Amino acid sequence: MTQPVGPPPMCGSCGAYLQPPSVNCAVCGATQWPSTQAPPPHPPAHPVPYGMPVRGVVTAKNPGVAVLLSLLWLGAGNLYAGQTVLGVILLLANFPLILLAMTVLGLIIAFPVWVVLVIVSIVLAMQGAKDFNRRNGIVVR
Repeated sequence: MTQPVGPPPMCGSCGAYLQPPSVNCAVCGATQWPSTQAPPPHPPAHPVPYGMPVRGVVTAKNPGVAVLLSLLWLGAGNLYAGQTVLGVILLLANFPLILLAMTVLGLIIAFPVWVVLVIVSIVLAMQGAKDFNRRNGIVVR
């Protein structure tokens, strides 16, 4: 069941509350609006900024936090920035690199690959955080 937003309409003559199907005040009998039109709509309970509908509240994503998380764990910054698929792929790519790095020859191969992936992850996570803010109308200065 939905509840009406805002207070019920009031009579312009005597100030009594009106019953919306009726066009006349029950107390003083004054006509409030023409019978061919519906009663005036209620104003919204909370003003909508800039004429945009409010769908939910999100917090801004800080690109610096995305970079820090990418440095701490490969793919974590992408997950923070909302790039879920890329973040999971990078997280899963980290485990074979760790196993490969346990040998000397593997370390020679794994370390440069890991460095390249970290740089790519940092750039994409930072850009993903900025895109998230732009997409949700958040202005960060």
